[in-house]
Amino acid sequence: MIYKPTEPAANEVLENRKRYIERSALYLEHGIDRERAIGFIIDNAGPLRPPVLDIGTGKGIAAIEIARRGVPVTSIDVSEAELQMAFLNARAAEVDSNIRFHIGDANKLPFEDDHFNLVTMINVLHHLEEFSGIFAEVSRVLAPGGRFLVADFTDDGFTILDRIHRDEGRVHDRLHAVEMDEVARMLPGFGLECRGRDARFFEHVILVEKV
Repeated sequence: MIYKPTEPAANEVLENRKRYIERSALYLEHGIDRERAIGFIIDNAGPLRPPVLDIGTGKGIAAIEIARRGVPVTSIDVSEAELQMAFLNARAAEVDSNIRFHIGDANKLPFEDDHFNLVTMINVLHHLEEFSGIFAEVSRVLAPGGRFLVADFTDDGFTILDRIHRDEGRVHDRLHAVEMDEVARMLPGFGLECRGRDARFFEHVILVEKV
C-alpha cells in the first residue's frame, strides 16, 4: 500500500535534521561514520539502474543516498512511524520527490514479478527472526540479471551499537545474530548467486545477482 506522509509543520524538518546530525555525531564519537558507511554500501551495487526497491527503509538512509545519486527509489517498511521519519529526512535532503513510500510486509511484496533491477536491504536482517520468505520475494520481484544488495553490521559494529544504546538507557533489538556465511549459503536456493563481498566501516556487504 502506498504510504502518504503527513506534511510536516514549518520547523519539523529542521528539528528532525538537527536530531539526525546530533545522532550521527554520537555514532562518529564511537567510531561509526554513518555517511561514509552508507556511501560504501551503495557503491558496492555498481551502476544504479532503476527501478530500485529499498526493503526495510527505516529512517531512509539508504533510500536517500540512492536518491541523491539521481535514481528514483521505491521504499517499503512495516512501520508508519519509521516511514514518516524517512520522509522528514528525505525532505531535509531535498530528495523526497524521488522516493515513493510504501507500507507493508516484505514477506508479501506488493510488486509485480521480474520488475526491479536493484533491491537493497540495509541493516535489516538482524531485526528478523527468519528471512527466507523475504529472500523468496526478492527473487520474485527482481528482473533476470537484477542485483540484490544486502548489508548488516559486523560484530564490532554491533558492539558499538549496544554501547551507544546502553549509554542512552535503551536496548538495541537484535533478534538474529546474522552470519553472512549463512546468508551466502542460502542464496542459491532462491535462484540468487553471490557476486561479491566486502566488509568495511563496520558493515558486511554481499552483492547478489538473480540467475
